[in-house]
Amino acid sequence: MSESIALIIGGSGAAGQSAIEGLREHSKKSGVKWNIISTTSGDSQVTGADKTIPHIQLEEPEAAVQKVLKEINHLKVDIFIYTPARGNLGYPVSETPDVDIINTAKFCLDPMIELERKLNPRLTVGYSAFYYLPHLLTSYGALAFIKKKMEEWAIEKPDSRKMIRAGSFISTSARGIGVLLQKIGRSSPFPELQNLMKEHKESGKKFSEFFWDYVRGSEKRIFEKQFPNIPYRATEQNDLKIGLLKILDGEKAPIVSLIGDWIWTDDKLPEMPEYLKKR
Repeated sequence: MSESIALIIGGSGAAGQSAIEGLREHSKKSGVKWNIISTTSGDSQVTGADKTIPHIQLEEPEAAVQKVLKEINHLKVDIFIYTPARGNLGYPVSETPDVDIINTAKFCLDPMIELERKLNPRLTVGYSAFYYLPHLLTSYGALAFIKKKMEEWAIEKPDSRKMIRAGSFISTSARGIGVLLQKIGRSSPFPELQNLMKEHKESGKKFSEFFWDYVRGSEKRIFEKQFPNIPYRATEQNDLKIGLLKILDGEKAPIVSLIGDWIWTDDKLPEMPEYLKKR
């Protein structure tokens, strides 16, 4: 069995764990033995990884990149998977200040670009979202611009760069976003969030239940006509693994989009508001 090296930045989260599961499953059917190296911001071993690089703090991106390169020590990385996503949230994408885009890129985008440049892997995989749809335009802030930039970057070199654009799913970070949104929304000056909080109040539901119903209702309404014979199902962590397996099996398109059992590919950016296109 041949051996290849996979480097995962952020292997402990939902996307990272799904990637490790996908690589292991790919091994069983392809004959490729994946030696998985994963980073973590803490000091615990990453579940499923062959080697863990601890204490990678992307808040200091240059130091983090140098530490990863030192640990890799000139090994040839075949596939590079970058999962981190963090930035200012809780305000409409249309209201995003330039400084938030710059600061979010330092964590979510710049290290990926720099590591790809230094490592020159056969394939780089990142993770995106449906940042251009109404339910995220309301509160996704700077992350919408970063996800768009990541997809543009992948489209530039589709043979070696791929993005998994996944529907919203319940995870530790997603729950945190819901809590933050509820807190900020109570005093938000933005009409979009004021209207969302008004709908929440009228629903009589707990905010977490209301918010996920809102997200899933939006996904279903927008995409169900494309899949008339497949019922809507909310996205789960395992679906990210399926998206990665599609890429590992040789998918040519730069973007694999998925919402539950709905999966399709894109080779160009979707329609989006002008303010999102221009920055």
